[in-house]
Amino acid sequence: MIQLKTIIIAFALVSLHLIVSAQYADAGKKLTINGYLVNMQSVSISDMPFEVPDSLDFLTKDDKHLYNTNIYFQNRLNLSWYVNEHLTLSTQMRNRLIIGDQVRLDWTGQLEDSYEKNGNFFNPARNVAVGNSYILNLAFDRLYAQYSSGNLDITVGKQRINWGKTFAFNPNDLFNTYSYFDFDYEEKPGTDAIRAMYYTGAASSIELVANIDSASHVSAALKWNANIWNYDFQFIGGTLLSHDLALGFGWSGYVKDASWRGELAWYQPFENFADTSGVVMLSTGMDYSLNSKWTIQGEVMLAKLPKDKEIIFYDAYAPPQSVKDLATSPFQLLGSVLFQASPLSSFSLAGIWYPHPDIKGIFLGPTWTYSVADNFSASVYWQFFNGYFPDSLTNEIKRQGIHSGYLRFKYNF
Repeated sequence: MIQLKTIIIAFALVSLHLIVSAQYADAGKKLTINGYLVNMQSVSISDMPFEVPDSLDFLTKDDKHLYNTNIYFQNRLNLSWYVNEHLTLSTQMRNRLIIGDQVRLDWTGQLEDSYEKNGNFFNPARNVAVGNSYILNLAFDRLYAQYSSGNLDITVGKQRINWGKTFAFNPNDLFNTYSYFDFDYEEKPGTDAIRAMYYTGAASSIELVANIDSASHVSAALKWNANIWNYDFQFIGGTLLSHDLALGFGWSGYVKDASWRGELAWYQPFENFADTSGVVMLSTGMDYSLNSKWTIQGEVMLAKLPKDKEIIFYDAYAPPQSVKDLATSPFQLLGSVLFQASPLSSFSLAGIWYPHPDIKGIFLGPTWTYSVADNFSASVYWQFFNGYFPDSLTNEIKRQGIHSGYLRFKYNF
């Protein structure tokens, strides 16, 4: 049973925004407070083509499927203080309570650790209550000061740095990698960094970023943005995690009425610089609106990977440890379609194909979203993976299918 303190803390978080909002309702534009509340139920059904130890009593001997049900509660609080016309202070909290089998079956404690450890040098995230089947985590994922004056913009602290151009696969995004399949984290991860941007023109700028992770590895890069021939281009050069040369190039523009984007990146270890241990990734995609209701999209990633890299389908949906882990195989193809059925309702279907012979994987993800009322929406997500996975108990690799369904309610305030 969940401890009483867990319920009290969760209730306090839900109520906090009401108290603060009421206190500062007349503060004008100096202080802004917003956020959202999310409730989500999930069910996952996966094939179990392996022998399961008798000590694991959550499976029956005649059933070859693992059933996993969970309830998630998420609260986000965003607070920005506009000190003056030049200085802004911002802090943002992501607070989560998960209850269910995902925690109960976390034999190695990997899930519990992932809630607290995100690889950042400064990591204000704590599991304040942990039990046999629940975790309550409080975390600051944004905590920064921003100074702006004329063409200069400087931001110091935990922040989101997005250098990606394409939709799903972002080899240029060396500071904030994320999982495409984690739809419940809309803001995406932040990083501890110093970021300086100087605008050299109406559509051009120079940006310098440096950050340090929990292992004291430094990543630093310079990005030049320019607009040429009605295309936005970016050129990137720097170092990744203290031991890789990082070079990148990206673009975005239009081919007639279709949007076209792309990214090219090369990450090469400084040690043995002339060997073949580097990673080269190219992603490019287009999207096109057929009319006011239909939008289609396609994206492909090509990668040159180290010869000794192990190709495992699990890496496709596991959170990447670094930008070098984005490519699961030398080729992966995404296609999606969006149908805006009405101003309140939309449907989408996305699919990814991983044809590598070691994984032979596919992903399918239909989604339906409906606006129930002002600031309140309901969504249904389904994610299906099929490919060759390593067994978590025996490490034997066999074909598996995983179905996951989610019912999500969100209230913005």
